[in-house]
Amino acid sequence: MLTKAGKLGGTALIEHVQNLKPEIKQLTLYPSELCNYRCNFCHIWGDTGWALKEPQRAIREQLDIEVLKKFLDEVTAVNKNLGVLITGGEPMLYKHFTELVEHLRKRKANIFLLTNGSLIKNRIEFIMENIVGMNISIDGPEEFHDAIRGKGSYQKICENIEALIAEKRRRKKRFPFIHITMVLSPSNYLSIKQFMSALRERFSDATIELHNPRNPFGSRRDLSVNLAPLLFTTPERGRAYATQMKHDLDCDVSPAWQGFVEESIPMDTVLLKKELEELWASEGIDSSDYVDIHDYYSDIDNVFGRTKCVAPWHELVIRRTGDVYPCVDLPDYKYGNIYENSFAEMWEGERATRFRDYLQTTNLMMCNRCTRLFADPQSF
Repeated sequence: MLTKAGKLGGTALIEHVQNLKPEIKQLTLYPSELCNYRCNFCHIWGDTGWALKEPQRAIREQLDIEVLKKFLDEVTAVNKNLGVLITGGEPMLYKHFTELVEHLRKRKANIFLLTNGSLIKNRIEFIMENIVGMNISIDGPEEFHDAIRGKGSYQKICENIEALIAEKRRRKKRFPFIHITMVLSPSNYLSIKQFMSALRERFSDATIELHNPRNPFGSRRDLSVNLAPLLFTTPERGRAYATQMKHDLDCDVSPAWQGFVEESIPMDTVLLKKELEELWASEGIDSSDYVDIHDYYSDIDNVFGRTKCVAPWHELVIRRTGDVYPCVDLPDYKYGNIYENSFAEMWEGERATRFRDYLQTTNLMMCNRCTRLFADPQSF
C-alpha cells in the first residue's frame, strides 16, 4: 500500500530535490512489450492499449541484445551495485531474455522481474540462480483473476509459485523474494479479504504476509502481498499534461497518457476504505501512515505530502526501440537512444539536465497518481 510522506515530505522533500546530484541507481528495461495475456485494463495490450492494435509491430520491436549489453556495461561501470527491473509485457517472452539476465549477473547487477507469473515453471533453476525478487500480478481470487486475465490463469500461476517456493526450501534460500501485487480496480476491489483467505488456503503450508512498505524485506516469509491502488488520471489533467510538455519542454507527447485516463472510477471507495482498515487490523498492521484510499480515488489533487519525484536523479528507463526516458510510464520526453548515444551522453546531457531543472520547481500534470511519486528516496 502507498504511504503518506514521512519526514522527507512537503518542504523538506522540495529542498532535498533541489540539492540532489544525479546518481544512477536503477534501470527499468522494457526489452520487448510482448505478452501472452490480454488484461482489459492494461495500457499496452488492454482495451485502450497500443499493442493490441499493432501486434506485428510489438513482435518486431525488440532490443538488439549486443547494443543493450554494450550500454549495460557502461552503466554498471559507474554503479557496481545497480538495480535492474525487467518488465514488459511479459519479460520472459523477450527473445534474448536468458542472455540479458546472464550478462547482468556477470556485471553484478541485482535483477528484479515484473511478471504475470505464467512462464515461471520451466525457468525455476534459472530464476533461483539469477533473480533477487519477483513481482507477480494476481488480480484477486480465482474467479476475479481469471475474468481479467483468462480462464485457468490463476491456477497456472499458483502452481508456478508453489514450485518456486518448493525449490527455495529445497535449497534453503531466501531469494528470490516473491511479491504478489493485486491492483485495486472496479473489477476486484471488494474481494481483498477473500483474496488473502484464498491465498492461505491455496498455499496452506506457506507464510503469507501483507507487504509492509516501511520494512519491505524485514521478515522471512514465502509470499508478500501488496494491495496497489489503480494508476489513473483525469481527461483534464491528461490534456493539460500534453499542453504543459509542449509549451514548457517543447515535447510532443505520445498517446500513452490516454491509456491512464478514467472518466470515472465506479468504486465505492468509502466501503473499500472500511474493508482495507478491517483487513489491516486483522493482520496486525499499523496503517496510520498509509494514504487515505477514499481520498486517493476521489481527490486527485491530494498527493499526501509527496511533493516531488526523485526518479530522474536515480533512474533511466529503456524502451523496446532503444529510446531512453526518465519516466517509467510515459514515453514522451526522450534523452536519446542506446543505438545512437552513450550512457554518459544521455545521463549527463543537456536534455536530462533541462528535465531535472524543470522538475526542481514544477510538477507534471500526469504525476499525481504515479508509483514513482509515491516512492521514497531510499527506494532507489
